[in-house]
Amino acid sequence: MTSGSVKGQQGQNSAPDMARLADRMQISELLSRYCSMVDDKRISAEHTAATFTPDGRYILPNGAAVVGPKAITAQKIKTFSRFRATHHVTSDHIIEFDGDTARLRANMTAMHLWSADVSDPLSLQSHFVAGGVIEAIVVHTVDGWRFSELSTRIVWRTGAGLPAPAIAILDK
Repeated sequence: MTSGSVKGQQGQNSAPDMARLADRMQISELLSRYCSMVDDKRISAEHTAATFTPDGRYILPNGAAVVGPKAITAQKIKTFSRFRATHHVTSDHIIEFDGDTARLRANMTAMHLWSADVSDPLSLQSHFVAGGVIEAIVVHTVDGWRFSELSTRIVWRTGAGLPAPAIAILDK
């Protein structure tokens, strides 16, 4: 390849290519912001509204759907109150565009440390680690990219299961 052909290829970069690259970065950051909201214990209606569309859907690993930022916030608060800490890591983001809509697929590994009030004092483990796939439909709104649907499919899990005290709390 001659230097002229390299220069020619570089000259072919267009504004739409740069805009699409920016969109990819913003969508990846949206997923990171969602995970940090959970891990940093900043689950709030404000943060959820900045992540989901008004009619956004979160599909739980069991297939149940929660619709709208208010309901998603309530579900996340209930679910993650059982944990002293969580740590979600995503990778391998695949983003496919169709106009102002995109499909996202990412791998995820997450550590969950049970809180003291739901831990089984007889257990040798107080945590579990799970790996899975996050899939999302993301739409470009006037406020930026937002999830219209986000789902987590657990592929594997190891560690302590849901302790009996936690099951009792959830049944209330």
